[in-house]
Amino acid sequence: MDFSTLLRGNFTAMAENMTRGKSYTGNTKMMESLLPMLGGQFNPVFRSLLLLYQMIGSNLGIDPTLVLTLVGFFWAANRVARQVYGAVFRLIQENFMSSIHITSTDEIYTHMMKWLALQPLMASSRSLTAETVSKTAWEEEEELEALQTRTIAGSGGGNTEYLNFSNQEAKAPPRYVPAVGVHGFWFRGRYFRLQRKLQNVFDGEANYGTFRKEEDLIVSCFGRSPAPIKQLLLFVKEFYYQDHYARTTIKRPSPAPMRRYGGRYNWSQVANRPVRPMRTVVLDPKQKGQVLADMNEYLHPATPRWYANRGIPLRRGYLFYGPPGTGKTSLSFALAGVFGLDIFVISLLEPTLTEEDLGTLFNSLPRRCVVLLEDIDTAGLSRADEEPEAAPSDGKDSAKSDGDKEERGKKTNKDDWKVSDLARALKKEAKDDKKGISLSGLLNAIDGVASQEGRILVMTTNKPESLDEALIRPGRVDLQVGFTNATPAQATELFQRMYEADGASPAKRIDGHVAPPITVNDGTSSTSSSSFLSASTASPTKSFYADKPLSAELAAEAEKKHQFDSEELRRIAAEFGALIPDGLFSPAEIQGFLLKRKKDPRRALKETAEWVEGMRLQKENRTKVLKVQ
Repeated sequence: MDFSTLLRGNFTAMAENMTRGKSYTGNTKMMESLLPMLGGQFNPVFRSLLLLYQMIGSNLGIDPTLVLTLVGFFWAANRVARQVYGAVFRLIQENFMSSIHITSTDEIYTHMMKWLALQPLMASSRSLTAETVSKTAWEEEEELEALQTRTIAGSGGGNTEYLNFSNQEAKAPPRYVPAVGVHGFWFRGRYFRLQRKLQNVFDGEANYGTFRKEEDLIVSCFGRSPAPIKQLLLFVKEFYYQDHYARTTIKRPSPAPMRRYGGRYNWSQVANRPVRPMRTVVLDPKQKGQVLADMNEYLHPATPRWYANRGIPLRRGYLFYGPPGTGKTSLSFALAGVFGLDIFVISLLEPTLTEEDLGTLFNSLPRRCVVLLEDIDTAGLSRADEEPEAAPSDGKDSAKSDGDKEERGKKTNKDDWKVSDLARALKKEAKDDKKGISLSGLLNAIDGVASQEGRILVMTTNKPESLDEALIRPGRVDLQVGFTNATPAQATELFQRMYEADGASPAKRIDGHVAPPITVNDGTSSTSSSSFLSASTASPTKSFYADKPLSAELAAEAEKKHQFDSEELRRIAAEFGALIPDGLFSPAEIQGFLLKRKKDPRRALKETAEWVEGMRLQKENRTKVLKVQ
């Protein structure tokens, strides 16, 4: 059968039927003639299509062949248009557009995504990705008006309201960022094109070799120069760090599976807290000035050239030693805040941290930063030729240890062991099998041939005499700062700082409407307050006082109790310092006592003598249970 002749004859008949308004029996005969060629007489689907073809042609007056022809034409035109558009766009992109690629392993990716999430044009896009964002304790002051309160019946018959944070996570909105695909936005009058692509990358460092997803962010604009994109990235980076001067970022090593990816995955941000003022660190002013001057000289831009001309490695190390709670870590945070540096905290007792990982972490440090190694004396560092077991601290422990060894020696049969014997054996076996950081590995990471330069190393310890001499020799530790327990003068300074004015009296009530309480099943009641803390205050920390729980008499009494001027505060602080024995209590212990009385300095002064006597007895009896707080 001549197929071309058949189609030509049928299409001619179809055209005549369209002009004359006749039925479509000819077209039906054409379909019937095509069915044997396509095997349609045995296929029910083709038979159903033929029936549908006849119904449309006879009942609706529309030629189905024409419809199919038009559908095929538009489909082909769409494919051709897509091909032409793709070819033209590639031509424009290669010759008239500039682009910069950003991988998800780089920190600029985080900067860019944060900035894009705040753009109104991106927030109104039809293709978005929702991300859960957790806020720190220092970023929640703006949500004070959404707080709830819970009323609990007191023993005296009255009701007391307490803050309730059951809806805290429910009120936190997600962050919306552009989804995977192509997006557009404007910046400084110029149009930019953003493309997010996911690609599978083979990870050969895994145990069995796996594929991981890696994102590629492509930012492009019209023009043969990438200068506008560079300006955008510079602006985004400045935007990301715009509040860095008032905050200190703390980072720790990422989990072992994440560290394999390198780049920004080596370190994870764990906190972003406000800068700690240097005046809040309880330390001799002379020592403070010495550390500040030394660090300022080291961080000066002219210092690297001076070190290089004399062949000296550009490194600086500090050792802060003293009893617990004397402010060693606090000084580290305060120094980082003064110079605007990030803190990188490394724990040498991390089970998954190897010497190779430690070297990688040190090599990925930024140009200027503070590396903090806390409690270096407890890290278990020892030389390879030394006995891992340490000697007993005193004669009593030595005698007890000898007795235990002798007793365990008699118990050759494991069936006679007690639970304590089994625990000692397991602990010893764990120590023998421990694979941690050796002293040699730490020294190579600190100042080896390939170690990172420009960073500031801070090590803290409670027992400086137990450290190896090679760890604290000059060149690795350039300045040692000793901390002691508080003196009466330091106790006076701490008292004044605790009760100094914040700009508003804490006894002032905050006006606001509190909704009627809603009774819940546990016998308490939950109160929803839309403006519980809506009034403004000059204090940087909000005070949680409501009108409802306080009567007029109690409010007047509280107002009177908190009224004192700076002269009276200095007098009370001097009396408090005179009651504190020299070198007996750490600043942390004194601060803990004052925090329990942070709104009443007169009460703190009144109860100081009793607290000092109770703490003295506790230290003499060597007990850890506080009798007086």
